[in-house]
Amino acid sequence: MFLNILKKYRKLSDEALAAKYRATGEGRYVAMLYERYTELTVSLAMSYLKDKTIAEDAAMDCFERLMVDLKDTEVENFGGWYYSVVRNYLLKMKRRRQKHFNNVQVDSAFDLGSEDRQMEQLFNGGDQQIKNLVDDIIQNLKPEQQVCVRLFYLEGLSYRAIAEKENLSEKKVKSHIQNGKRKLKIELDKRNVNSINEI
Repeated sequence: MFLNILKKYRKLSDEALAAKYRATGEGRYVAMLYERYTELTVSLAMSYLKDKTIAEDAAMDCFERLMVDLKDTEVENFGGWYYSVVRNYLLKMKRRRQKHFNNVQVDSAFDLGSEDRQMEQLFNGGDQQIKNLVDDIIQNLKPEQQVCVRLFYLEGLSYRAIAEKENLSEKKVKSHIQNGKRKLKIELDKRNVNSINEI
C-alpha cells in the first residue's frame, strides 16, 4: 500500500508537490522535490564553490532552506524558482568564503600552522566565557564535524588516531575538521568577532 501511495505522489508535478507541502507541512513532499533536483543542486554547488565536500554541505543546506522558504511561497514554476533560490544562496556563500579566505583555497588556509595554534588557544584557553562561546557554536556543527573537532583540539588526537577511532578515512577526518573550523569562523564573524585574537 505504501508503495502505491509513493507511486501516486511521484506522478505529481513539482508545483503540486510544493502545494501539498504548503498545505500539510509534511516533509516527504519536499524530500521528493529535492530528490528530483539533487543532481542540479550538487552540480551548481560544484560550479560555484569548486570543492566537493563544501558543495555537498551546501546542497544539504539548500534542502533545509527549501523546507523553510517553501512554507510561505506559492510557486507557479518550481524549477525556475528553485534554481533562483539555489543560485542566490551559492553566490552569497561564495562571496562569504572569498571575504573570509581572500580567495585562498580552504585546504591551504586551514593547513597554516599559525591558524592551528590560534584554534588550540581558542579551545584550550582559560577564559570560561570563550569556552562557552566555542561550545555553543560547536553544538551547531554536523555530528561528524563535532566529533572530529573535539577529538583533534580537546583530546589532541592525530588525524590517523581519529580515523581509527571513528572508522573514517584520514581524508574524511581532515575534511570534517576543516569544515568545522570554517563554520566556527563564520559563526564568530556573525558575532562581530573578526579574528580569534579579538575574542
